[in-house]
Amino acid sequence: MQAFFVLLSALVAFIPVEASPILTWDGNYNDGIHLAVSPKCGSLSGTVTDVNAGVELFKIDTIVSFGDSYTDGGKDDGSPLLPPVIVPPNVLAGGRSTNGKVWIENIADDIGARLMDYAESGACTDLSIWPDNPKKVDFIGQMKTFLGQGNKLDSATTLYSIFFGINDYEDSKVDGDHLNAAAQVILNQIQILASPPTNARSFLLTDVYGRGVHTTSGEAYKQTIFNGLNDFHHGRNVSAPLKVAFADFSRIWDGVLGSSPGYQAFGYTNTGACTLCSSNCTVDGWCQDPAHYFYWIDGHPSKETMRIMADYAEEVLTFCQVA
Repeated sequence: MQAFFVLLSALVAFIPVEASPILTWDGNYNDGIHLAVSPKCGSLSGTVTDVNAGVELFKIDTIVSFGDSYTDGGKDDGSPLLPPVIVPPNVLAGGRSTNGKVWIENIADDIGARLMDYAESGACTDLSIWPDNPKKVDFIGQMKTFLGQGNKLDSATTLYSIFFGINDYEDSKVDGDHLNAAAQVILNQIQILASPPTNARSFLLTDVYGRGVHTTSGEAYKQTIFNGLNDFHHGRNVSAPLKVAFADFSRIWDGVLGSSPGYQAFGYTNTGACTLCSSNCTVDGWCQDPAHYFYWIDGHPSKETMRIMADYAEEVLTFCQVA
């Protein structure tokens, strides 16, 4: 909890520019890697934006997380995670697809919450939509595991985190454009979680489906989810209004991989993957300076990137509040 209060103090102390704060951290924070972009706060109705409609982060003591390798903490049954330690030559820190903690793990630590992680590397939303998904894991299976445990969680203090889209987008290149159906799967699973016996009431949705690439169908996928969240927040298609938030991580990817403001503004020296080192490598075949690489393994954020993803989501939850 103390770490989050330090973060919030820094946020509050910063004077917003155009009502959207960009943090400037000293070099001791996160190895000098910091946010150089801000959430684009807006309304829950209309086009996709960053928004928090009622999620009270300080009241959360349990986070239940579903997703793919970006959220996979090395366990897929909600049990305590292994320490985020790299033991060469293994590139996975305690089973994570990064060299440290994943983003949702950082948020849980910041607020002192218990994390129940069901995410699985390679997961898509629904294998029936994407039969050629390389790994036979999906949101449906994660839900089966969670619901089968009969967990008794307090709806008032439990946040449900859902982060899919990357593998669905990649699958659409093989199985055809079914991204709208994938979005509906996410909304359907939220409806299930919001119903008895779980009776979930607080949800955080995040996305970076194209990792710096934007397509018409991908944007429509996000919009379908966003529209559904608006309906749920107003009590439509659910038994009671839900507290919902949406954090669009594409602003980080666009900022790092694009020219505005560019990767150097975040403190990176390289936008590649440390473990794909080709020259001046360590004895393990990794880059010499992993702390300043955007990715750790190919296409997967370094622990420093995971940290600023958590910072970004916390900014959304703090500054993008709407009724």
